[in-house]
Amino acid sequence: MANEGLISSSFNKHCLSLTEAKNQCLETLKNHKIRLSKQRLEIIDILFSGEFSCTKELFYEAQERYPDLGMSTVYRFLKVLADIGIISKQKILEVGCRNCEIRKATLINRYGQKVTEGLNLHEIVRLGLVVKGVIGSDERIDVQMVDDAINISVKKP
Repeated sequence: MANEGLISSSFNKHCLSLTEAKNQCLETLKNHKIRLSKQRLEIIDILFSGEFSCTKELFYEAQERYPDLGMSTVYRFLKVLADIGIISKQKILEVGCRNCEIRKATLINRYGQKVTEGLNLHEIVRLGLVVKGVIGSDERIDVQMVDDAINISVKKP
């Protein structure tokens, strides 16, 4: 699971499923009288989904669901979660990983004008490989940044 180091060991003392840990988290937040907005509930859903490897990726996931969501909102809520012992304080300081930098892309036309931003670079590369016939439409890829190179590996369906 990608995020197992983020959830505090003092919070998750027993072997709990992610669903049980999420329910325990919600109960702890209610006990501390922390307001649970839709955005905060979404962050909790992502936190306990195991679908990210750093806090910056968690922010990107939350922003896909709430485009107006600011990074500071996510980090302030993560600090609240750390302060009450739900997540590890050390882990929220690990703001990003090298793969976060290649996750979002901005498209600029030949005149230097920004056409669009926030594109999912991973999916653009995959679709380009499908169109060129390099991979099948049912195949998935993994994109990783290694030093100054981008490594793309194909995953069979």
